[in-house]
Amino acid sequence: MMRPRVATIVGCVSTRWGGAARRWAAGAAFLTLFVLSAGTANAATSTIDVGNQAVVQVWARTGSDVAVRTWERPAVQIDTDDDQIQVARRPLAFGTVQMPMSVAIPVQNIQFRDANGNPTTGTLPPEDFPFAPDMRTGIHDVVHINAGEGTHTTVTVPAGTAIVDARVFGNGQITINNYHGGTLFVFANNGVTRLENVSAATFAQMLNGRLLAFDSSFDRLRARGNTAAMFFERCRAKQIEVTTHSGPIVFDNGTFEPGLARFESTNGLIAVGVDGNAQVNGRTQDGHVLAMFEQRPRFDQRAEGDATATIGAGGALVNAVTGHGNVFLYDGALANRRAVPPEWRQLFTALQRQAGTASPASRSEGVLPGFGPPRRPVRPGFFRRG
Repeated sequence: MMRPRVATIVGCVSTRWGGAARRWAAGAAFLTLFVLSAGTANAATSTIDVGNQAVVQVWARTGSDVAVRTWERPAVQIDTDDDQIQVARRPLAFGTVQMPMSVAIPVQNIQFRDANGNPTTGTLPPEDFPFAPDMRTGIHDVVHINAGEGTHTTVTVPAGTAIVDARVFGNGQITINNYHGGTLFVFANNGVTRLENVSAATFAQMLNGRLLAFDSSFDRLRARGNTAAMFFERCRAKQIEVTTHSGPIVFDNGTFEPGLARFESTNGLIAVGVDGNAQVNGRTQDGHVLAMFEQRPRFDQRAEGDATATIGAGGALVNAVTGHGNVFLYDGALANRRAVPPEWRQLFTALQRQAGTASPASRSEGVLPGFGPPRRPVRPGFFRRG
């Protein structure tokens, strides 16, 4: 059993600050836990016993692969090839003024090209993201894992883990498998982030690269990026907001429940494929709203850049808004289309570009929508909710 040294929290909160400032500082403190004073573990496998509704942070530097999965044991297991990995465990009280039941996401600087192709800078604004409603207030065991550059780390967490916070600082890969019932944070600058069979309140910040989610269910999802491509395949969403600056957004063969559903990009294309009932509104400033339905919906096209499709019995209101791209509306899965109109080639070209940069394993598994036969979901069994 590994017994790392107790870590300290970086940062403090002044009681003289206003409420908003205190909440931002508290959120920043949570997002920067345990950077200092962590114990060093040996490579291979280590295990730490934790209590109910633990909080697990897995951070790694550029070139690393981070994987998180679940099991039914009350322990966190770490498998790594990093012989200098730092691991710390300590109790932390949530639901206090210093550590409220939400995280204040700080402002994020981004770089992109303007309409004339000139490099420029901008920001993703600060946001507040509440924890899942079933997270209890009080003391939680917090385990922080800090891996080095170019490492491979797999962390197995209890099925009832309250919070998973996974990030790679730079280019790398994050994979989350079978995590249910808690709150998930994923952060990456570049590379690939994969969410498979996830059912959690999720905040994902993927600045560049690709975010891939499949066979997942989100009561609440917030995903944002710069040039990142956001792909969702066979997912269910109740409250979902996805934004990019110039990356494409594809929600393929998905289902919606009544709630907030918004996909928005400044310059990227947006494609929404619905499996079931929904009312989808597509709007673009100087592009086109294009539709391709096998089951004829009620379709109201007010202009080239403004149209609404009522699919099935209607129901959930879905908004797809882009400034300088096209909006594609359809039913079902792109992979089932035998032929597509010529004007849809832009969408398939974008998908092919992403597939060309994906790993061979990703392409063969059908992670990217619209390529090869539909990938049948593999569900090894849902773990109990925490």
